[in-house]
Amino acid sequence: MRELDASELGTLELNGNWLPYVDLTGDCFLPTHVLMAGSEYAYRQSFTIRGHGATMPPALAEVRQEGKRPLVVEREDRYYLFVTPP
Repeated sequence: MRELDASELGTLELNGNWLPYVDLTGDCFLPTHVLMAGSEYAYRQSFTIRGHGATMPPALAEVRQEGKRPLVVEREDRYYLFVTPP
C-alpha cells in the first residue's frame, strides 16, 4: 500500500465531472492499494489516456452506482481507477 500525501492531490475533468487525481508518473511501481486522507482505495481497472473519454465515463457511473468513491492515478500512458469500499 502506498500512502498519498494530500499535497499530491489534483483534479481531472471528465465530461463535466471533476475527479480526484494523483500523478504518479515516474514512480517505480504501481500499488494495488493507496491511502489518501484516511480513506483506502483499491485498484479496479485501467484506461489508456488516449481514448479514455469514451471508456471511463461508463465505468465511473458504475462505481458511483455501487456507492464507491473514485480516485484516478496517472502513470505513463494510462489512468488507473482506484475505488473505496461501499
